[in-house]
Amino acid sequence: MAERLGIGVIGAGNYSQSVLLPNFKGLADQGVEIVSICNRTPESTRKVAAAFAIPHATTDYREVLARSDVDAVFIGTPPYAHRETVLAALDAGKHVLCQTRMAESAQQARDMHERAVRAAREQGLKTMLCRPDSFLKGDRFIRHLLASGYVGRIHQVLATRVLPNFAASTAPLQRRQNIKYFGAINPMHIGFYWDIMHPWVGDARRVLAQAHTFTTEREETPGGPRVKVGLPDTVTAVAEMESGAIVNQTQLWAGHFGPSRIEIYGEKGTLVYISRIYDPRGERMYDERQQDEILGAQVGEGSLKTLPIPPEYDDEWRVEEDFVRYVRGEVPAMGPTFLDGVKNMEYLEAVYTSTVEGRWVDLPRH
Repeated sequence: MAERLGIGVIGAGNYSQSVLLPNFKGLADQGVEIVSICNRTPESTRKVAAAFAIPHATTDYREVLARSDVDAVFIGTPPYAHRETVLAALDAGKHVLCQTRMAESAQQARDMHERAVRAAREQGLKTMLCRPDSFLKGDRFIRHLLASGYVGRIHQVLATRVLPNFAASTAPLQRRQNIKYFGAINPMHIGFYWDIMHPWVGDARRVLAQAHTFTTEREETPGGPRVKVGLPDTVTAVAEMESGAIVNQTQLWAGHFGPSRIEIYGEKGTLVYISRIYDPRGERMYDERQQDEILGAQVGEGSLKTLPIPPEYDDEWRVEEDFVRYVRGEVPAMGPTFLDGVKNMEYLEAVYTSTVEGRWVDLPRH
């Protein structure tokens, strides 16, 4: 049997309970054991611990990090707590898997990356970010098609996500509209899309963006006081890439029955990736129900046609197993690295600055 690996979980919201925790529990035959859980309130902590038979439960993440039977931690808190928790985990000698929204600012992300580099060099610690789940199924196939020259030189990319979450003006403030949880530069899923596209299209040189909030005040809780909405309902960003391509990204979370798709237009052809991980009501559909579709055509063909994803490129969510194998030295980092997270935060910060100042914003070069 594989060497035992004790996992501590810090932050267990709906996504962690639906995906991460069950998948870690499913690795028990590989020597993986969830030994400690930390959540924000005593009630939620006890509930999660009971549901997943986790022996130790606390509301203080430092208790998780102090345990000698915790070898690695998954950090599933909102972004405002990532920097503090990640640095403390590395200081405590724990390997770290962190949610994709790395931090509240590019500087926080740089702090985390620099500490991770030092921890890897001095302590042999491993760090990784979770992959985005949207567009996951065909990610490897898209990379293969682009690398093989299916579209040739990329001219333009159009990325669109439309969800109804913020469409109702009478609805109370939702968690993803609350700036205290996600910070000023983390609206909606614009960072997720950049995580998805970055391996396909490379680094951005500069960004111009516009944001708008259609409903500027909402009840903080149902029946509670009205507060200002801190994050926008829609963001559109135009990025000039180092390759010369143009990427147009629109996130609208105040629309009904819209697409979640990425269109790649090149000199020799076109690829269109339609993701159906969300149903028309904005409810997440997990992998077993996901029906992604990739369309493509090259110069000389009549029209777009469905490109079935070959079995060898049919990807699936296995972040937990990848992280465990990475910690054990069996594979390289499979998810985004902390440096990828830094680049993502720099892009988000440039988008935010552009929306505030109304100008093109240059991105740092690495």
